[in-house]
Amino acid sequence: MPLTFALDGISPQRIYTPPDANELAQVLAQCNAEKCAVVPWGGGTLQHLGNAPSQYNAVLQTTNLNQVIEYAYDDLTATFGAGMTLAEIERVLSEHGQFLPLDVPHPERATIGGVLATGMNGALRLRYGPARDYMLGNRFATVDGQLIKAGSKVVKNVAGYELHKVQVGAFGTLGILTEATFKLFPKPPAEISMWASFDELSDACAAVGQIWNLSTPPLAIELLDTATMKFVEPNARGAYFVLARFGGSKATMAAARDFFSNAANEKNARSVNVIDDTQKFWRAIADLPATLREHFSDALLVRVSVPPKELPSALRVLMDFPSPPRIFSHAAVASIYASFQDAYASPETFVAQLRARVHELHGHIIVEHAASTLKKNLNAWNDVGASFKLMQALKRKFDPNNILNPGRFVGGI
Repeated sequence: MPLTFALDGISPQRIYTPPDANELAQVLAQCNAEKCAVVPWGGGTLQHLGNAPSQYNAVLQTTNLNQVIEYAYDDLTATFGAGMTLAEIERVLSEHGQFLPLDVPHPERATIGGVLATGMNGALRLRYGPARDYMLGNRFATVDGQLIKAGSKVVKNVAGYELHKVQVGAFGTLGILTEATFKLFPKPPAEISMWASFDELSDACAAVGQIWNLSTPPLAIELLDTATMKFVEPNARGAYFVLARFGGSKATMAAARDFFSNAANEKNARSVNVIDDTQKFWRAIADLPATLREHFSDALLVRVSVPPKELPSALRVLMDFPSPPRIFSHAAVASIYASFQDAYASPETFVAQLRARVHELHGHIIVEHAASTLKKNLNAWNDVGASFKLMQALKRKFDPNNILNPGRFVGGI
């Protein structure tokens, strides 16, 4: 099916696919001179995020920026064009036993530029941190046609304003990423993954803390309800499930298996299981945000972030509805996805009430997906408070004519 590039019922009049970064920067400058609103576009897998654009005239694709620009595998660093897919990056790095811990949906289409621009992370964030922590530098196109290089290609850099990190999570509102440099990680020599089922949510949450504090720390810990678990392990039995992924030496993995079993059983696990096909299992986990969105297109999908100690309270808030949502969580960092299937008479009121309750836990909510008929009346983002003035100042500096993804980011930026 050909790409339509439609966003919330709006389609662009122009589609640009520049052959390289220099041409991309020139096209962007031309659009700026004409006050033509631009949406940067990689693989399109994350374009559902954010608010509807206030103006949308042109798409500027990064498809052709798909080269390995530099790969110093002995130094564990590499630079990739922003249009490279995560699957292709994985293929290149795996030849040297290395990887980037970016486990987001649809890696065969998701581009590294789009993942950075949206600030997305997956289950492996627990062990390796967010992408901005191991991105060493980048290059981005500005609306005046320049290519700005920021950061460094070495792991240790001088202190100063980290301009390269400003672009991460800025939703393409400050510039268009054309390449990025990363610190790489060696693949663990061995892995083991396990899951445990629980009848009570309180026991599952207690097990999360117990597993996170093991002497062999896990790479990832996930918590799923039974409805969501069906997409990962269809034959699983139980009400709640805690999943953990470990990496290290074979001897360490043998110990991790025992540690996990003991920790889960101490918290009244109904069953403890070893995962046979680890790669397939964690691919299904990484795809869950897209799986929920695609299987339940009329549902309201929100992402809740709270301090880790508030994970049980946040889950209780989400489950305290006549029709509880499907949920899964990057549990140890307390990032929770909740898919509410029921159509509410006033989704704006529902989201506002939910935000108020989560705010009491010092957390916030992002609306990841809503039916097109509802989305226009919902604000995807939380109020960012005092820092919004700084964000507005950066927007005025980088994009004075407001042509980059206008209206889609926080506060209508």
